[in-house]
Amino acid sequence: AMFPSYTSTVNRNRQGRLSDIFKIQGIPSVIVLDAKTGHFITDNARTEVMSAGSDASAQKELVQSWLSKEAVPIDQASFGSGGGGSDNLIVRAIKYILTKPTYMLGIYVIVKKILMYLEEMGEDGGIEDGKEL
Repeated sequence: AMFPSYTSTVNRNRQGRLSDIFKIQGIPSVIVLDAKTGHFITDNARTEVMSAGSDASAQKELVQSWLSKEAVPIDQASFGSGGGGSDNLIVRAIKYILTKPTYMLGIYVIVKKILMYLEEMGEDGGIEDGKEL
C-alpha cells in the first residue's frame, strides 16, 4: 500500500528539490545534518554506516566522528562524495554517459569513424604533399 502523503505532487516536488540540493543520484542515500542548525556534515554516511556494520564500537566511533566534524551551511557544502565514493569529474561523466544508451551509440559511431580515418591514413602512408605527418 502507498501512503497518500508521500505520493502527492507537493511531496514529489519537495523530494526533487532535496535530490537536486544534495546531488542524490540513487537510493538509498544517507546524508547527515546537524540536528540543531540543519548544517551539512556528510553525504557519505551510507558508505560509512555500511563500513561500521554491526560492530557497536565502530558505530559509536562513527557517530563521534560526525559530531567532531565541523558542520557547514548547506549552501557552502561540497556534495557528491556520497553513494559511491569520491568520484572525480571524469568518473561522474563516464557514469552519466553509460546510463544514456543514445550517448553510448553516438560515442561508438564517432570512435568508429576516427578509427576508419586513421586506417585510411595508414594505407596511404600518412604522406601528404611529400611530407610525413
